[in-house]
Amino acid sequence: MILLGVSVYLIVTFFLTFVGIERQNEGLKIFIISLLLTPIAGLFYMITKKKNYTRINYYYCDQCDYIFPVKMKICPCCKEEGKKVRLIRYQSPYRFTDKIEVAEFV
Repeated sequence: MILLGVSVYLIVTFFLTFVGIERQNEGLKIFIISLLLTPIAGLFYMITKKKNYTRINYYYCDQCDYIFPVKMKICPCCKEEGKKVRLIRYQSPYRFTDKIEVAEFV
C-alpha cells in the first residue's frame, strides 16, 4: 500500500514537472517543491509563476527576402551590395511567408 502511494506521488511530481517545462516555467523548481513539499504546492507555484519567456520580433528585408531574428535597421546582406534597405518588423514569420514568391523548378 505504501509502495502504491509513493509511486502515485512520484508520478504526479514528474507530471507536474513535465507540464511546468512545457509551459516554459522553471521545471527544476517545480520538481523540487513537489518532491519535498507536496505536488499541490508545486501546482500552486506553477499556476502563480509568470511564464518565463520573451517574444521574438522578426525583421524582414523585402529586397533579398531574408528574415532576421535580431533587431537591425538596415539589411546587412543588401548593405554589402551598397544598398540601404530598411528592415520591416514582424511579430511572426508565419504571417508573411505566403507573400514571398518562391521560384518553381520544373
